[in-house]
This record gives sequence, C-alpha cells and structure tokens, in this order.
Amino acid sequence: MKRVMERNDLRKRRKALGLSQMELARLVGVSLITIQTWERGVSEPKPENKEKLEQVLSELEEKCKANR
Repeated sequence: MKRVMERNDLRKRRKALGLSQMELARLVGVSLITIQTWERGVSEPKPENKEKLEQVLSELEEKCKANR
C-alpha cells in the first residue's frame, strides 16, 4: 500500500482529484476536522481509516486516468 500520509501528499492527491476536504471526509467516512488534522500532520489515520483513505484515493485516481 502506498504511504498516503506524507505531510503534503494527502493534500496534493486530494487537490489533484478536485476534491474538497469535506468531500473527501464524506467519502472516507470521517469528519472534516479529521481530514484537516491528517493534512496538517497533527495526527495520522487509524489503520482502518488509512486503508479506506488509500482505497478511495486510488479508485478516484484510476477513474481519472481512464477518462483521459
């Protein structure tokens, strides 16, 4: 599994997909505050959230590649 929690990596991946923090939070099933703390590096996701986050980002990145 890719490491999604490099300090700016999550923010870069989210923005590249055109998602707001709120949209990503909804897709992952966490709060807006949670996404914000992950992006700032204040906390890291629990293993189950990290897995869901990676799944969501990877699926959306694949869809974007397929639509090019």
